[in-house]
Amino acid sequence: MKRPILIFILSVTFVSLLAQPSKTPAKTPVKQPAKTTMAKAAVVKPALKSLNDSASYSIGLAIAGSYKREGITSLNTTLISKGCSDILEDKPALLDEFSANETLNKFMMQTQQNKTKPVAATPKPAAKPAVAKGPLKTLRDSASYAIGVRYGNFYKQYGVTKLNAGLITNACNDVLGNKPAQLNESNINKVLNDFIFGIQLQKSQATIEAGNVFLAENKKRAGVTTTASGLQYEVVTEGSGIKPTAADSVTCHYRGTFINGAEFDASYNHGGPITFALGGVIRGWTEGLQLMTAGSKYKLFIPYDLAYGAFDRPGIPGGSALIFEVELLDVKKHQ
Repeated sequence: MKRPILIFILSVTFVSLLAQPSKTPAKTPVKQPAKTTMAKAAVVKPALKSLNDSASYSIGLAIAGSYKREGITSLNTTLISKGCSDILEDKPALLDEFSANETLNKFMMQTQQNKTKPVAATPKPAAKPAVAKGPLKTLRDSASYAIGVRYGNFYKQYGVTKLNAGLITNACNDVLGNKPAQLNESNINKVLNDFIFGIQLQKSQATIEAGNVFLAENKKRAGVTTTASGLQYEVVTEGSGIKPTAADSVTCHYRGTFINGAEFDASYNHGGPITFALGGVIRGWTEGLQLMTAGSKYKLFIPYDLAYGAFDRPGIPGGSALIFEVELLDVKKHQ
């Protein structure tokens, strides 16, 4: 049975994902993160003059750091930057994504084999690896470019179109050369999250503004109540059962629509009501259902920051204000 998208909320911490950038972040049944407050990126040296510069340098640190932990201490860092830039800027790539993955896997296997095999008394000349055209003259070159392609594809899915290639190179060189970095680990995490959040916020701005206009008009309707958080609700049917707390589990039927009335999900399409922990869903639901008694049916009008935030979700554009008709069928109390 298809799982309703309501419960499963994406939580992205970019630095933790960088070690495996080719993977798509999984949906996880966790609470929607609190709204991010944008802040100026922490910069240490004049070379990092903008958030894009700081993010580019942070990405280079993360790239080189992840491969250094695998025992790789020598890469063509200029080609890492080129691979990343070619993908982000839609330039012709020297390796396609499949070839990049194959090359990188071969390089990693060779690195591991070299770490474990005994040193021969008379080493035989290594066979020349197959390489691509242009500047990719060795397997190391091809693998370096492949790393850039992999990370370029990873960041492109979050809306990144331009990075400072020189600073990616500098950061990789700092890590691989054991030089002092311009940003520490805590700064990297903050810079990357602020950078990606800012891109998504800008991308979602029109959707956010449309939702704000709708909610501003909707709050004027008779029967609509607005809470301190900005959540709006309308009582359709008032029940007589108990109210849940955030620590309880609830059983509900629901239908979710966008502000234009288009339905994006409904429990009625999944074969029956759903049961879930109330503290593990979007904040608009956690707050709204605590206003209800078992047997009630409410309409919840949820601002984007109490729903899925500025980031796109499967079937839900980033910045969307959402409307839910919710029937609270049962409450299971937890101690």
